Amino acid sequence: ISDNTDNLSSCTNSSAWSYSGVDAASFMHVFPSIYGIICTIGVIANSLVIYAVATCKKKMVSDIYVLNLAIADMLYLVVMPFTIHQLVRERQWVFGSFMCRAVMVVDVSNQFTTVGIVTVLCIDRYIAIVHPTSEKRTIRWTIVINAMVWVGSLLSSIPVMMYTRTVRRKQMEVCILDLPQGPQDMYWYTLYQSTIGFIIPLIIISTFYSLTLYHVFRSVRRVKRKQSVWAKRATKTVLMVIAIFLLCWSPYHIIQVVNLSVAQPTSTFIYAYNITICLSYSHSCINPLMLLMFAQNYRERICRKKEFRSSNQSSSKTTVVKTEGGTTVIADSNEISTVI
Repeated sequence: ISDNTDNLSSCTNSSAWSYSGVDAASFMHVFPSIYGIICTIGVIANSLVIYAVATCKKKMVSDIYVLNLAIADMLYLVVMPFTIHQLVRERQWVFGSFMCRAVMVVDVSNQFTTVGIVTVLCIDRYIAIVHPTSEKRTIRWTIVINAMVWVGSLLSSIPVMMYTRTVRRKQMEVCILDLPQGPQDMYWYTLYQSTIGFIIPLIIISTFYSLTLYHVFRSVRRVKRKQSVWAKRATKTVLMVIAIFLLCWSPYHIIQVVNLSVAQPTSTFIYAYNITICLSYSHSCINPLMLLMFAQNYRERICRKKEFRSSNQSSSKTTVVKTEGGTTVIADSNEISTVI
């Protein structure tokens, strides 16, 4: 199986896999079809989100994050046809050494970018709700933050740039991450990738969303009201974001660690491996779908039902809460809808 960097531990541990006739047919037809569906839906959905943001004359801070997330998701999915081709050709790479390195770098760097933007977006939601008067939430500052995420993701992919190449295995060319120390280096690289691409982002996301929820419910209790619609929506959104992140990425990173100890993968392991890869790709497909389904302002831009104006004019529902200092804060409920 050859996909992102992570295929590559399998390539290190074994040079080829044997399948029964039925298993080979299932593997060759089912998984490429699933990948194709994810890729098609994801590219269309991300294109609609990019269009919705790009055609907006007055952009909000959240729009900048959403635009960058959609672009990263799009690039992550664009290289998916190469994965599909490898599956159909039983891991054979026919696109040359340059494309091998280029596709791998695009895949891995945008994997980091997607998770990174989701993480900084969650921090931005915390600032928008808990500290709505912060002077740091400007378009210019948001562009700088997103640029830093892109650069950081590219730097995180330096090992892939250095060691990705094509090698001949069993009368065919394969595209692999050929680390100098083999399995030992692959162990440390897998740990490195999982830490940066999953563990640290998950800790940050969980922490800031928990703080956001704590602030919301404390404000509601202080004014002696029942749980507001805004609070309910925030709760559902938080749980949904964390659940989707865990569902899509935790199996993927877990199986990469398990894969390091597998000398000869079984058919069951191969299927499980591919399912986790499908889930990781589906995260870039689910992100824009969530926006299109739950963010009314993006649907309106696409359908052109009405012209999107400034954030103060577009939001029709607000929630008023009181802070400990006695001041009143107007929280834009429409901002919650773009939390994904």
